[in-house]
Amino acid sequence: MRHLTAMLACALVGYPLLIAPATSVLTLGVVALALCGLGVLLGMPLVVGGAVVALGEYALALWLAGSPPRLVGAALFGVGVTVLLQTADFGWRARRATLGPGVVASQIRYWALFGAVAGATALVAIGVASAASASVRVPWAPALATVGAALALVAVAFAVRRPER
Repeated sequence: MRHLTAMLACALVGYPLLIAPATSVLTLGVVALALCGLGVLLGMPLVVGGAVVALGEYALALWLAGSPPRLVGAALFGVGVTVLLQTADFGWRARRATLGPGVVASQIRYWALFGAVAGATALVAIGVASAASASVRVPWAPALATVGAALALVAVAFAVRRPER
């Protein structure tokens, strides 16, 4: 599971660099990747911190690019962050355990279903937000969107966190 978590973290950090290849975006990406890497080794709070920094990196890349976010890219980025957190959490809960093929297949089916439902929900929410933003223009909307996304990410992190026994 550590390899899958690392690959997801690399994909999340790399996508904003495709939008705006700038030094500031790269710097935030390196910080996010370092936090996610340390989180794989030391614990979930660091992975959550890395995901929050990656979200900030994505917002900075969109701001620097000056173009509106692509709907599918934004939804995939959000689903990627959620799956990253779930993968890291599953890896921590199942560390040092022998996993049979049924467990791994069941978890992959769950992630696929969750990703599809979360992606569809995100597309509906983005559509509603786009319709609402057509009538209201707020100059600090990107900052509000980033704060809202970070709060949603923290809520997801608390939702996937389970008390240790």
